[in-house]
Amino acid sequence: MGRLIVLTGERRVGKSTVCTELSALAREEGFRCAGIITLAASGEREVVDVRTGDRRPLTGDSEVGAVIQGRFRFSPETIQWASAVVGCATPCDLLVVDEIGPLEVVRGEGWADALDVVRRATYALAVVVVRPELVETVCALLTPLQPEILYVTRENRCQLPGRLLRMLGKPS
Repeated sequence: MGRLIVLTGERRVGKSTVCTELSALAREEGFRCAGIITLAASGEREVVDVRTGDRRPLTGDSEVGAVIQGRFRFSPETIQWASAVVGCATPCDLLVVDEIGPLEVVRGEGWADALDVVRRATYALAVVVVRPELVETVCALLTPLQPEILYVTRENRCQLPGRLLRMLGKPS
């Protein structure tokens, strides 16, 4: 069974950067990496396929038929694409799901199916990014798994990719 880390921290502290750097380090070491990372790009958000590097725009002002959550207008096509990426991500050594938010937890939309992929535990290490206010809810949704919760801060964010890489052990 794989090890599960819930990575949390305040907005804009560097959670996605930790995931990006961890994925790059893990690939360099020969680990099979998969999943999605959500990045801010030019004021908008985009989703990156960890395995292939493919990118899709997630937010935008003019998205027809957008999925609206709070102040964001999400592309339904990108949500569907990202959900499919996570759906076929395992088995792998490192699974990254950045992030599980209100769209998934409150509405059961977005890439809520990622929770099922994480529960299957067909990975050595999974890193799931969750906002602090949703950590308790997401941990309950991931039962029977018992994730370790790591808080990203400005002080520790540079050390976390290396720390998480050591949790992976040796490539399979």
